[in-house]
Amino acid sequence: MANKSMSILASEIPFSHEQNNEILKTFFSVVDYYKKHPNPGACHLISSIFYVLLKEQNIENELCLGEVKNGDKYFDHSWIEINGEVFDIAIQHTLDGSENSLVYAGHELLTGEKHSRIYGISSPVGFDMEAKMVKDTPFVTYMNGYPQFKDGAWKIVKDISKELRLKLDIDVLKDKYKDTTRVLKS
Repeated sequence: MANKSMSILASEIPFSHEQNNEILKTFFSVVDYYKKHPNPGACHLISSIFYVLLKEQNIENELCLGEVKNGDKYFDHSWIEINGEVFDIAIQHTLDGSENSLVYAGHELLTGEKHSRIYGISSPVGFDMEAKMVKDTPFVTYMNGYPQFKDGAWKIVKDISKELRLKLDIDVLKDKYKDTTRVLKS
């Protein structure tokens, strides 16, 4: 399997959705952006961008916030779920410096096997300050606050949307997502 490209491996994962092709293309468009602009620990940002791009293609998904257990370590995290399956782009570069396989439809893309992490578990210590801030910040305020661009993280959504041939207006997006909330998983 190591010689197959990640997108071919992802397309072979047993996940059935009427918009499989759009999910696959959107996933790897966000992955490509993240590779060009690495930002370890940017799970809340990357998941938010992925969430909006999927929703703009009428793909129902959940923007999840919770804790993850990997072996004996817990960490705060954001990810996407579609039909109850985990899609996790930001897991590849975590704050502790570890590199992990992308998770597509609940499977590790390096092996094609089901991932072994436990998503949505409560740790003994709970959320850290950043995760609490993300939980308590309205979605549009969070997206507006990304400091590298005048239009916040919406600029990244718009940039990636061009590759997906979506025509998006940032002001329309801000209004459309004003009531969005993250799904807390524990």
